[in-house]
Amino acid sequence: MEVLVLGKYSPFPPAGGACSGYWLSSGDTGILLECGPGVASRLQAHVPLSKLSTVILSHLHFDHISDFLALRYAATPDGRYRQLPPHITVYAPPEPAGTFSMLSYKGVETVAVPGLGHNEAPDESVPVFEITVGSIKVSFFKVEHPYPACAVRFEDSNGKVIAYSGDTRPCQGLYSAAQGADLFLCEASAIEEDAEFASAGHMTAVQAGEVARKAGVKRLLLTHIWPFYDEGILLAECRTSFERCEIVGEGKRYSV
Repeated sequence: MEVLVLGKYSPFPPAGGACSGYWLSSGDTGILLECGPGVASRLQAHVPLSKLSTVILSHLHFDHISDFLALRYAATPDGRYRQLPPHITVYAPPEPAGTFSMLSYKGVETVAVPGLGHNEAPDESVPVFEITVGSIKVSFFKVEHPYPACAVRFEDSNGKVIAYSGDTRPCQGLYSAAQGADLFLCEASAIEEDAEFASAGHMTAVQAGEVARKAGVKRLLLTHIWPFYDEGILLAECRTSFERCEIVGEGKRYSV
């Protein structure tokens, strides 16, 4: 199983960059995880649109979903364009309801991930929802963010695990999703100087490292980067809590 990084920035992309977007694959199975600004174009440089059938959105902030509002037009069920996907299933939190309704289109099936609403309080130590996409088992865990949000755990037929934080502060759902992962793709939205900003629903790089250490992950990849940060500082801060880490590179593949 591998993850191809299509975009790593937030809340907007710098020149030549893209916001959150990742292509998870194992054999013939592929899943688009997040679809922020710049991702729809980046995806086509690596993957034919005809291969796209499943999209997962961790939450409905626009730096994670805005390109899907255009990409959904590619789902055309009339069969005239074989280079396009005839059907896309998108999994996302159901709130805000108005934003969730915007995901729909002719060839798009929207699935509201249960257990993620503001008024729902599931056991964060277990998944709120599980699906199987081809050879990949996908588990969703509720996490803590101003919008309803989930962390996601991907496990292939060989038992290899890639975990993804989505946007969240440290919480039980995040630890459960990341537990023992071979590869942990985690947001690092702030340096320590900006920790107060992050506290509402994000993590510093140090906190990302602490989660990785406590969850016993093998390798940590930092993403969701403020475009103006010195990435060397961000990485150095993370390594005070977890040594086996790096900042993701756009267009780079990471395998387990």
